[in-house]
Amino acid sequence: MDIGKAFGFVFEDENWIVKVLIGAGIFAVALLFSWVILIPLVIGMAILGGYQMEIVRRVIRGEVDGLPEWDDWGKLIADGLKYIVIGIVYALPAIIVSLCLGVPAGILAEDSPGLSSALSLLSSCLGILWGIVISIVLPAAVAFFVDEDELGAAFRFGDVLAFVRNNLSTYLVTFVMSWVASIVGSLGSLLCGIGVLATVPYSYMVIGHLYGQAYVEGQGRMGAPILEEEPF
Repeated sequence: MDIGKAFGFVFEDENWIVKVLIGAGIFAVALLFSWVILIPLVIGMAILGGYQMEIVRRVIRGEVDGLPEWDDWGKLIADGLKYIVIGIVYALPAIIVSLCLGVPAGILAEDSPGLSSALSLLSSCLGILWGIVISIVLPAAVAFFVDEDELGAAFRFGDVLAFVRNNLSTYLVTFVMSWVASIVGSLGSLLCGIGVLATVPYSYMVIGHLYGQAYVEGQGRMGAPILEEEPF
């Protein structure tokens, strides 16, 4: 994988400042109105997620010159909502375990504080472990969806897990570098909190490129479009 390319491709677009600022504006509006109702936040994150999916799509297809345009908003929102659904489905085991352990822990809090604390600790540990698993597997599930343009492709759990297992080193690198990109995304908060409006969309772009690269490498592709030979 070309890690430097993932973090630097954004700046190769001649209009990268405008495109990052558009992402920042979307993120700002989502945060600004989220205190009234969560719908703007969901839609805003869906748009950013859809843009990230478009970057994954372009990398898989070998269309790696610059950033996508901010157009076809309906497609961005639809892809972003599907991305959210994929994440929720893969998080369900952790959610179920948390409920199964969290409810008894709450009930036992007064009568058996020791047992309640143990259940809470177990729930937290299992949640962290599953979070790591999701972070490794989710990039492949997302790429399956993007490549086939079919939501159900992300839920062919056997195929997704086998793909990750066969390319485990690649997806471990993707996990670590996505984590690094997320940290970069949070660093903008150091600039009076305003910088995060730009660094978060940037981190989405980087992670999208990483997801696409991992899938291309796993498929053994060259990362360039395949041109059909013209008939003589």
